[in-house]
Amino acid sequence: MLRHLSVVENVVVRVAAEDLTITGEHIRAGDGIIVSLPAGNRDTALLPDRPDVLDLTHNARAHLAFGFGVHQCLGQNLARMELQVAIPALLRRLPTLDLAVPFEEVHFRQQMSVYGVTRLLVTW
Repeated sequence: MLRHLSVVENVVVRVAAEDLTITGEHIRAGDGIIVSLPAGNRDTALLPDRPDVLDLTHNARAHLAFGFGVHQCLGQNLARMELQVAIPALLRRLPTLDLAVPFEEVHFRQQMSVYGVTRLLVTW
């Protein structure tokens, strides 16, 4: 799920420390770089056959949802715990939990750098 829906889209901004080439593009030392986490999470080198398909059975340990290296998200352990413990517990306690409106009426935030919905109406 984290690979498929990156919470943060394009806020990874860096400055090249040295000259380098990425996919044939030359970047000079000092150039600014904006990294797209969703594009990295759909890299065909990681998932050559179906990079845009949500497959919950795929063991997708290689994702950039929480950044990488020294720039990893401080909240990543809480987010993992929510995905592994809190959401399954919620679904066990409220097995009939469902959207109160058709999915097409769920509005996603467009004007912010963090992915999510503006509000989520549910019923149970």
